Amino acid sequence: MPKKPKISQEDIHIFQHATKGTRPLIQGKVRLTKPHSTRPFIPHQPYTNEDAITLDESSYVPAVSGQEYIAYKHASVPHKTLRKLKKGQYNVEAFLDLHGMSVEKARIAVANFLQQCLAQELRVALIIHGKGRQSQPPILKNKLNHWLRQLSIVLAFSAAPAAQGGSGATIILLKNTCRRQSSE
Repeated sequence: MPKKPKISQEDIHIFQHATKGTRPLIQGKVRLTKPHSTRPFIPHQPYTNEDAITLDESSYVPAVSGQEYIAYKHASVPHKTLRKLKKGQYNVEAFLDLHGMSVEKARIAVANFLQQCLAQELRVALIIHGKGRQSQPPILKNKLNHWLRQLSIVLAFSAAPAAQGGSGATIILLKNTCRRQSSE
């Protein structure tokens, strides 16, 4: 093992003079992610019927109550990814609020919103549907749970963490479309 070189007194003095008045860095957990975005999603233009995501009503998904947490992941998605989504460890890049919308308006809004998320290459979205206090079971929450399961662009979704709406909101992980487009 090589010996450590000896540092002269002059070098020590120069170093101490150069670092005079500085404080050592406090080592802590460093999060290397983008800061949370709280900007609202601003749609640029509605999509035509050819571009729109279609949401089928024919398949069956059991109804959930307003307090129940919903979650889903595609078979190709690791359990760890869904766990991170549930804990809010992904930064929300866009959000949509469905409060006060009819089912038909909400369906169109969700389809346009997800289409625009793809167009803008956004990966994580939040949809606020509420807990359905006026209707039991909550209509929009159950419809959203049903619609999202049908879409191939949805990798996973979960009830949002409490700070982002809890069981009254759903956080969605979308496919990364830019890799597919760049390889073609």
